[in-house]
Amino acid sequence: MKQAAVIINKKSGKKKKPPIEYGVLRNLHAQGYDVKLLYTDGSDAKDLAKEVSDYADLIVSAGGDGTLGEIIDGMVECGSCSSLSILPAGTVNDYVRALGLPLDMNEAIENLSSPQKEMDIDVIRFNDRHAAYLIALGDFMESFTKVSSKVKNRFGIFAYLYAGLRALFTMKKYRVEIDTAEEKVMEDSILTIVSNTSSVGSFARLLPEARVDDHHLHILNITPSGPMEIVEIIIAALRGTIARHKNVHYMRTQKLTLDTDRLEVMDIDGDAQPFESMNIELVPACIRINVPESHAE
Repeated sequence: MKQAAVIINKKSGKKKKPPIEYGVLRNLHAQGYDVKLLYTDGSDAKDLAKEVSDYADLIVSAGGDGTLGEIIDGMVECGSCSSLSILPAGTVNDYVRALGLPLDMNEAIENLSSPQKEMDIDVIRFNDRHAAYLIALGDFMESFTKVSSKVKNRFGIFAYLYAGLRALFTMKKYRVEIDTAEEKVMEDSILTIVSNTSSVGSFARLLPEARVDDHHLHILNITPSGPMEIVEIIIAALRGTIARHKNVHYMRTQKLTLDTDRLEVMDIDGDAQPFESMNIELVPACIRINVPESHAE
């Protein structure tokens, strides 16, 4: 019998959610899997992924983007041959947005029993670790990830504008150095993003050209900006045209080095971690993700 391991982060997301175990078991059993449920607070998700890769044909990530990143880190590190499915149990769920999959948990669970198509997806390697989709510097993006779905649904673009303008008065600039094979950049910044997905910080079209399987890293660097420029940048981010703004430097590459003059914290897949100078590269097609055929492009 096929083996499936479901790694559930009970702490993911801000809202109290109903138990998902019954639906997950029912739908995976319908696909012929013997299922093992494992629980994490996020800190040991990487180790769990390495352990279950010894026997699991399928690993299911039931957590947020940070949990997914830890699971992918473990899978790449041990050379896992397991395939991966994703349930959107986080707050932002950028990766699910980028894949065009449903954000509704019940629908996502039901999809586990539908016919699947495999995608070979790229992963970001930085120093000796791996990220699913995002390395971000600066506190500008954090202001958007704190906007609740309820507020976004009610106020739309104005929720983002308020968050961005409010952050303007507290964010501090830093000096960033980005060195790629194509160009070298050294400039003041309020936000630097290295990603391989279109959705970042719940901006579903922040990097509209980026795909998890396009074999490229996509970089945005935003220089210090005034209130009206911040408004322009936020509107452009929502429209998918941010790369055209005069205060935004957009690059596409496969490898880079990244350093700053003063930052102590960075964002890896939505989770804050101590900053370190980084050698970053794309690892192409190294994880197999299951996507329902009805949603596959």
